[in-house]
Amino acid sequence: MPFVIWGRSRSSRASRKVLVLACLLGVSLAVPNAARADEYQIFLAATSPDGTPIVDIREDEVVVENGGTACSVTRVQPGTQAIKVALLVDNSDAASDSLNALRDGLRSFIESMPAPHEIGLFSIGGQVRRLVDFTTDKEELTESADGIFVQRNTASRYMDGLLETWDRRFSDEDSWPMFVVVSYDGTEGSSVLERQINQFADELRVRAATVNVVLVMGRGGALQNNLSLFLTNATGGHYEGLTAATALSNALGTLATQISEHFEQVKNRYRVVFDCDSNPDQLQAGVTRPAVSISLFADRRFEP
Repeated sequence: MPFVIWGRSRSSRASRKVLVLACLLGVSLAVPNAARADEYQIFLAATSPDGTPIVDIREDEVVVENGGTACSVTRVQPGTQAIKVALLVDNSDAASDSLNALRDGLRSFIESMPAPHEIGLFSIGGQVRRLVDFTTDKEELTESADGIFVQRNTASRYMDGLLETWDRRFSDEDSWPMFVVVSYDGTEGSSVLERQINQFADELRVRAATVNVVLVMGRGGALQNNLSLFLTNATGGHYEGLTAATALSNALGTLATQISEHFEQVKNRYRVVFDCDSNPDQLQAGVTRPAVSISLFADRRFEP
């Protein structure tokens, strides 16, 4: 299946005082969706003269221009809002020989994910089921994870799980939506077209969402592997292929820690959503508050 994989773009990091707009040139911005063909996003970090992050920038203080023409800022979301993690679990027939390892891995992820980040638990074997809605209650999540069973003689609903959860459980108000998919390379039973996958990837980028995947390999199914590589590349997420399910506990615990650390590294970036009349290829942005330095980024990907 030929996917169009979005490349990583690097942004200008030069800080400017408030009356000088910082430039973000030659950067691939989020692709607009069909409903809002003129809507784009950038990420903005603001600091005081002593380097302290400013955490109370308002929407009416942000200015965005494209080639000298003002764009309309429609939303400014602070990056400090908690991540909402949809944990999708493949409990199809492919997990038959590793149920205990799967449960151990889920428990490790749940225990390693700190508050205030929320986790919602969903199973995707045979059909998509919501097991626990988004919560910080580790006891409820762990109890549900320990109760997961393999749905015998079923296929994974990998893409159906992503699409249904995205449509039903996330909203525009969520500052940082995230998927963590625990999957096997067995049979994939979703009936999703290539154009739907590409459109989904575009929507994820528009909404600054991230897909992370831990895939247990061994049956030779290439579809889940291709989907995982495509979606994690498109959204700046993490992909890990395991040759043994016994490695799930360590892999998922480590992933939860990495997600938390990444959040701490980039949480001071505001997500700025704006409308422009034309493609923003000469973008500048700033804030009207005095004595503020800003840096602009194309996304939330951490660049060491």
